[in-house]
Amino acid sequence: MLRTSLRQSSSQLLRGGCSARTLCTTSRSPLSISNVTSKSALSSKRRSLAIISQKRHESTTASATNLNDSFLSGNTANYIDEMYMQWKEDPSSVHISWQVYFRNMESGDMPMSQAFTPPPTLVPTPTGGVPSFLPGLGGAEGSEVTNHLKVQLLCRAYQARGHHKADIDPLGIRREAEEFGYSKPKELQLEHYQFSEKDLDTEYSLGPGILPHFKKSGREKMTLREIIAACERIYCGSYGVEYIHIPDREQCDWLRARIEVDKPFKYSIDEKRRILDRLIWSSSFESFLATKYPNDKRFGLEGCETLVPGMKALIDRSVDFGVKDIVIGMPHRGRLNVLSNVVRKPNESIFSEFGGSAAAEDEGSGDVKYHLGMNFERPTPSGKRVQLSLVANPSHLEAEDPVVLGKTRAIQHYNNDEKDHKTAMGVLLHGDAAFAAQGIVYECLGFHSLPAYSTGGTIHLVVNNQIGFTTDPRFARSTAYCCQLRLSIGC
Repeated sequence: MLRTSLRQSSSQLLRGGCSARTLCTTSRSPLSISNVTSKSALSSKRRSLAIISQKRHESTTASATNLNDSFLSGNTANYIDEMYMQWKEDPSSVHISWQVYFRNMESGDMPMSQAFTPPPTLVPTPTGGVPSFLPGLGGAEGSEVTNHLKVQLLCRAYQARGHHKADIDPLGIRREAEEFGYSKPKELQLEHYQFSEKDLDTEYSLGPGILPHFKKSGREKMTLREIIAACERIYCGSYGVEYIHIPDREQCDWLRARIEVDKPFKYSIDEKRRILDRLIWSSSFESFLATKYPNDKRFGLEGCETLVPGMKALIDRSVDFGVKDIVIGMPHRGRLNVLSNVVRKPNESIFSEFGGSAAAEDEGSGDVKYHLGMNFERPTPSGKRVQLSLVANPSHLEAEDPVVLGKTRAIQHYNNDEKDHKTAMGVLLHGDAAFAAQGIVYECLGFHSLPAYSTGGTIHLVVNNQIGFTTDPRFARSTAYCCQLRLSIGC
């Protein structure tokens, strides 16, 4: 099979096999351990390093450059596999250079090292050597192939590093900290690919590597200017997406299919009204507490009020997919707002805790108001109901994380759902400083694939107010984002 041979070739390169560009050395008479009888004997027979090298080693002559070296390597195996599957379904859907390569590979009439022949040379040259021209060394066809590959690299750069350019810093902190890794990536600039303004109106075929999902809207080609504008809108707007590192190809493609769309998602009038209503409830709650109890500690949600409509949308969507129980864990920040607007704790109960209660509570915990939890069966717009459980938390940051995971796993156990993980889900909220600093976060992430502990995945939401108590992010962590700890498990 072609896919097997491609992977084998890539694996050989990864294992360190000598390529055409590698200068290999072979030993004529390797020194045997049995020949070394003693330290003195070895010393008496010792020669200079230059003589030993001349006696025992020789260098083979470097052969001609292998045309496959530029793209046939271990780290491109998935990309080549994707191209091959696309070519099998529709040969015209890939660039002509890939058509030639796969056609020569499947014919079996030539070695793999000679299968690549740039268009329009569709038949191997009689000499079995270098084709009539090489990409980038003259000829319109070669230049077209090279530019097409450059555009693919540009799109890949937006997928991998577009989030570094996204406008996700309303306070302007990143603009003052370019030395911290926030500078605009060079891979997103035209000059990096030797493009200029005159190249912006050149058209390129859409397909693997170049916005393939835009073809669903009937478009077959786009100019370089339109491709860049689409990538800027998708990856460098008011939100950033970091997903290309995910090792699971299916998950990565699933995300890309929903991110790289020609037209953004449009909400209906009712959905827009629902979002506005939820946002007003969230903002009004914080405004009331700030006015009514200005001297009380409340850990407000100012600046992050979108958390509430976001959590409600998450709950509604999860219920539509069959989730019946959602266990939530969160720190102090925004807890009162979530208790009021998500878990539906009565506001009069929350306000009474601010003012203090004269009546003795024999069954009360005596804990502060922003440590308390709540259980509630919540209706959703679809008519279904879901059991919400916000677990209590102590003052120790992130200590509730393993409690949420354990409770979620227990619910799945009693629902006989330990294999599919479809009936119960965990949601963990974090502060930006705590996620990066508390070791318990990493310890809990390590449970994600363990058979007896996995919950099938947990939703993590980071409430990032860009300051950890009194510490600026630049002096609190060594990473660009507070949540990059997740990369340890490929998320």
